[in-house]
Amino acid sequence: MVVSGAFQNSDPEQGDRSTPPAFYMAQQQLYDDLLEAVRKYSPVQALAEFEDTFFGYTHTADTDVSPFIGKILFADDEAEFRNTLKRACYIFVNNWDLARQGEMVHELLALFQHPSLEKPTPLPSLKRLRQWLRDFAKSSDFEELKLFAIQRVGSIQPGRWSTRYATYQLTAQYINERNSLEQREAARTLSRRLKNKFKHDLAMYTAFSQHSSRLDQKYVNPTVLGDGVLWLIKIILVRRGQYSYRNVARLFQQQTCDCFYRDYKISLIEYLCFSIGQPDFLATIENNLGPKLTQLYPQHDTKTVDPSLNLITCNRLIDYLTTADENHPSKLFLQMLSQGNPLNVVIILLKIVLISPNSQLYLEARLANLIDYYKQFMEAECRGIVQFLEICGVTFAIYSDNVEYNLVQVSPRQTGDSPLLNADEFRIFSRSLRSAQQRAKAEIEQRQSQVEP
Repeated sequence: MVVSGAFQNSDPEQGDRSTPPAFYMAQQQLYDDLLEAVRKYSPVQALAEFEDTFFGYTHTADTDVSPFIGKILFADDEAEFRNTLKRACYIFVNNWDLARQGEMVHELLALFQHPSLEKPTPLPSLKRLRQWLRDFAKSSDFEELKLFAIQRVGSIQPGRWSTRYATYQLTAQYINERNSLEQREAARTLSRRLKNKFKHDLAMYTAFSQHSSRLDQKYVNPTVLGDGVLWLIKIILVRRGQYSYRNVARLFQQQTCDCFYRDYKISLIEYLCFSIGQPDFLATIENNLGPKLTQLYPQHDTKTVDPSLNLITCNRLIDYLTTADENHPSKLFLQMLSQGNPLNVVIILLKIVLISPNSQLYLEARLANLIDYYKQFMEAECRGIVQFLEICGVTFAIYSDNVEYNLVQVSPRQTGDSPLLNADEFRIFSRSLRSAQQRAKAEIEQRQSQVEP
């Protein structure tokens, strides 16, 4: 679905109620003209139209600037210029994506590196425009645009480790209501596509890494965990039957559906702590989350828990466990991560999402906040957060609605065997295993038929 230009201003809260309607009509006409260009013309011609609109005046003082851009320049309104430019960019991103011309996003970004932006000029309006374009190229808005280019055709320059987790950053863009509808739609579409690709790649790798010798086919591991991802999946799947995470979550919901909020909070901490085997981690959760939950929304203590109250409570728990101020890791997150087992942290977050599925997007936005904080460091300096993000991706892929993983014991246990999990005794089967094997066999047969005389 492509979002057209016929929507509200990109940031209504910044709009001036005294601004005349003619201003927004002119702005809308600019969006409509660009939308027509990107749909009607070839990608190169459409990009030329975009360049002429926003950059033409920077190349030569003899070129007439767009009338609407001229009004913004005359009013010295950089905020409105940035809103307009940003929304125009996403009109092009959405339509190029639909037409499978995503590589053009790199060409659009390259406009902001044009040498003309650095040329001195005595003209105040031209000087102002060049400065605004340079400022935009240094902004977080521009970094968000880069995500689309990198995920489409890769980075022209070596990228940061954080780009591997673009799906969380895209989710944060999507749920941010201050972003334009074009940007939110582009972010939602690409985030969903990346999630589905990761799920598919993980299922294929999981299936064929255990049978590669049989089919002479090797699928790429979509994580940076190496073959350890297989052990991780087995550890996650070993909790089956009555005490699986899903069943325990369902039992908690049944037992608390009609209770008072005060009692619900007590049961919630017991639910989160259920089956935690590490005493230090258990004490960390009880000592930190217990008091916070007791003091949370005391005005609702005598009310019956409803879905809305459950949602905001789970969202606050996610804040405590990740980043409370959306800028820095919470003290609890740092403490848990320092204990050396990121899987424990991920399981707590999984338990929260299982009783509040609508909190998953909120969680992904908070993970994006953590990524924004840690991306200033080299990957070697933040191995703990990288491992946490990898485990998080694998865990939620396993527990997504459209993928089913099963753990099957292929070697019977003998009397006296260690109670600990022996990964070699089990095989992982995903719902897509059969179709994947058939596809691989067909590919092998096709290659063989091409080799045979």
